[in-house]
Amino acid sequence: MASFDTVNYSLRPSKAIQRAIVFDGVRAIRDALNISSQVYIGFGSVWFTDFITAHRSLGIDDMVSIEADDIGFRRAEFNAPYACVDVRHGLSSVVLPDLRNDERLGKRPWLVWLDYDSEFTEATASDLRWVVENAPIDSILLTTFNGRDDRYGHPNDRADHLRTLFGGIVPDGLSKRALKGDRMVEMLSQLSLDLMTSIALETSRPGGFLPAFKVAYMDTAAMVTVGGVLGSPENARTALELVSGGEWPCLLPGIVRAPHLTMKEAASMQTLLPRADVMTRQIVQSLGFDLEDHQIQAFQAHYRRYPSFAQVLL
Repeated sequence: MASFDTVNYSLRPSKAIQRAIVFDGVRAIRDALNISSQVYIGFGSVWFTDFITAHRSLGIDDMVSIEADDIGFRRAEFNAPYACVDVRHGLSSVVLPDLRNDERLGKRPWLVWLDYDSEFTEATASDLRWVVENAPIDSILLTTFNGRDDRYGHPNDRADHLRTLFGGIVPDGLSKRALKGDRMVEMLSQLSLDLMTSIALETSRPGGFLPAFKVAYMDTAAMVTVGGVLGSPENARTALELVSGGEWPCLLPGIVRAPHLTMKEAASMQTLLPRADVMTRQIVQSLGFDLEDHQIQAFQAHYRRYPSFAQVLL
């Protein structure tokens, strides 16, 4: 079953926070490197949430959504939110080279977000390799994939499976503990960034690949989002200075686990933020409701980007 039949990607608070962090970072990179005429390429599904943000927030007017599923393609064509969204039918491994050869799209900087709902696979690695090797200069590459540990085999076989996906960059002597839960998410985040970096080095890509995004999040499953800048040689130093600065917000430790709050709960907590100290459970209880400590800490960390959802009856 296609993921769009089971998940409305616009209604997940942790995903929404991840999306906001990513687009804030992309905007900062575009401004610092003076990138314009960008083309957005991704998997819009039937919801196109990221495409709407790219158009509204970044002003991108050329967007390509890749859809392999036959029914999904027809639904995506119907649901495309703007005239500037071009829905292409086929696998990303076929469509991406076609876009590179397109005279109108192939020579402009790309913002590529390969947002998979599955685990990291050999096909994922192949797509990333192609983009790192072939994307136009000053492109930004992002990928999202499932980081749930049991998607990567039995614990006894997990290290070997990672080596089939990532090759020699996988460390020797990994313990079962290192390949479980949050540690597995961190391992996958680092391995995928290392893979893209190594591909750029192997192929002597001018400007290389600069890791700039690491935002794991969890709504129903742990998802890994990583990416970076495929800058021109002239922009590589500027990008490095931006990303290595102490204020860069897109290389996050841990996993974003946003609590599911009502609008009234979120609004009540926001009235007490920002604050220099930690918001405690007792403080929340004084507002008239209760949350677990980890839920409170997650909200305090990300309240500026916490989404507001409401049902609309037509």
